[in-house]
Amino acid sequence: MIPSPIQTNHPDNLVFLDVETTGLSVDHGARVCEIAMLKVENGVSTEYSSLVNPGYPILPKYSQIHGITNAMVKDAPRFEDIAKDIVDFIDGNVLVCHNAPFDLGFISKQIMDSGIASPEMYYLDTLIISRQYFSFQSNKLGDIARTLDVEVEQAHRAMSDVKTMQGISKYLFDNLYRKGIDTLEPTYFAQSLNIKK
Repeated sequence: MIPSPIQTNHPDNLVFLDVETTGLSVDHGARVCEIAMLKVENGVSTEYSSLVNPGYPILPKYSQIHGITNAMVKDAPRFEDIAKDIVDFIDGNVLVCHNAPFDLGFISKQIMDSGIASPEMYYLDTLIISRQYFSFQSNKLGDIARTLDVEVEQAHRAMSDVKTMQGISKYLFDNLYRKGIDTLEPTYFAQSLNIKK
C-alpha cells in the first residue's frame, strides 16, 4: 500500500531507524549488531532498540567506529529472533534514515534471511533531503547536527543516531514548510539496490 505524502508541517506515522553493522556490505557477509527505531504515530512516540548477536566476531576496526564489542553482543538475540518484532514495529509506517539504502539493505535482507517476508518499505532519506534542499558544508549526520546545535548523545550508536536524526528532521521539515514545500513523497525501497555507505 502506497503511503500518503508526509506533511512537512505535521510529520506523522514515521519510524526513524538506524543500524550499526559488522561491515559495509550485507551482500559480502556483514550483519547488523545493533538496531534502534523511534516511531511517531498519531503524535505518540515509541522506542525500540536491541543489540544483535551477528553470529561471528566483530572485527576491532568496526568496534572502534561504533563501540560495540563482542562481549556486549555475546548474550544478545540473533536477528532472526527479533525479525518479527522489527516488522511489527515498522507496520506500514514511513521509515526515516540517513543514507536509507544502507540501513534498509541490511534490514530487508536479514528479515528475508530469517524466513519472514520483508514488508514493503517506503522511506524519507535525510541525507538526500539535506543535499537537495539545503547547503550544509558536510552532509554527514554528526556534522549537520553540530551545524544545527542538535545534541548528539553518543555518535555511531543506533538510538543516539536515531534521536539525532529526529532532531535534524524537525529542522528540515520546518524549513521546507517555510519554503513552501508542504509535502514529501516517500520513496519505495527497491530491495535489489546495493549501495554502500
